[in-house]
Amino acid sequence: MFCNFCGSAITPEQSVCPQCGRSTTGVRVAIAARTRVAEHVHLIAILWFVLGAFWLIPAFIMAVLAAVITVPLAGHGAPKIAFIFAPGLFLILCVVFLISAALRFVTGWGLLKLQPWGRTLAIVMGFFALIHPPFDTALGIYTLFVLLPDVAGDEYRQMSQSTV
Repeated sequence: MFCNFCGSAITPEQSVCPQCGRSTTGVRVAIAARTRVAEHVHLIAILWFVLGAFWLIPAFIMAVLAAVITVPLAGHGAPKIAFIFAPGLFLILCVVFLISAALRFVTGWGLLKLQPWGRTLAIVMGFFALIHPPFDTALGIYTLFVLLPDVAGDEYRQMSQSTV
């Protein structure tokens, strides 16, 4: 084992480096404090943000389609109902995709800030994500694998209380 500050060799039972005099126990405590949930929760939060950004792409496409669909309809002499129905359908899809993206962003933010409700929302979103292959399914499995066990709930609760 080596000192993190000066690099000199130390034995595991030494709590102070003989070369520089700094404590070596702080590093051991920090390593021991990193548990299963603590190791993964930050990465899971970032991945929820990334998937939220991916869901903004179809929302943008639907918004553009809603804006430009009226030009071909007018050119072909479509009935009046088509001017309401076609752009309306694209706008509804745009709103659905925006809500999906927002839920993913909120899930990521709740986990990143270790909010008490973040684990619950992530578990619910993890179950819903299972039906959206391939990326949402993979993140749903990963989220449920890390956050679903009871031990993970206790650990997350301790982490969220220590940040308050």
